[in-house]
Amino acid sequence: MNPAGNAPAVAAVDWGTTRMRVWLIDGQGKVLAERRGDDGLITAQQKGFSTILEGHLAAMGAPAALPVIICGMAGSRQGWLEAPYVTVPAPLSAILAGAASVPGQSHDIRIVPGLAQRLTDAPDVMRGEETQLAGAGLPAKGRQLVCMPGTHSKWVLVEDGIVTGFGTWPTGELFSVLAAHSILH
Repeated sequence: MNPAGNAPAVAAVDWGTTRMRVWLIDGQGKVLAERRGDDGLITAQQKGFSTILEGHLAAMGAPAALPVIICGMAGSRQGWLEAPYVTVPAPLSAILAGAASVPGQSHDIRIVPGLAQRLTDAPDVMRGEETQLAGAGLPAKGRQLVCMPGTHSKWVLVEDGIVTGFGTWPTGELFSVLAAHSILH
């Protein structure tokens, strides 16, 4: 529980390959508490996803019946439970509708699926960024090109609330390599 006394409505988790972030969020979308750790996919495969998640939730004082929504690598083939990709074009609403339920847990845990572009000339996938896209507050009508910076930046085309395509670019990774291993540093 947070100092203001607001009750959390959901725990949101971003589970990456090397890091994990957990937020307790109230019914109005306000972040009440946050934890970050090095409990990414690699660690969770060894220690157990449930054990790690329950440890974070207990440390945050989360209620026992609090629902949990997870995005990122926990839904990959190597993760806790594979949440199959949603194929684009797809409405943003299909992301949450496709969430996979983790059985046998004390919390209602849902893992958000990623998005897959299955074009023969430009196949691509995203896992984790789709949740950021769903929370971006994009207008329901119109055409938007969304840049999602990161190690592997995504450029996403959304038309009338439907993800119609996307591309991945190793912008952050290239910068890191150039900054560490070139005359530029």
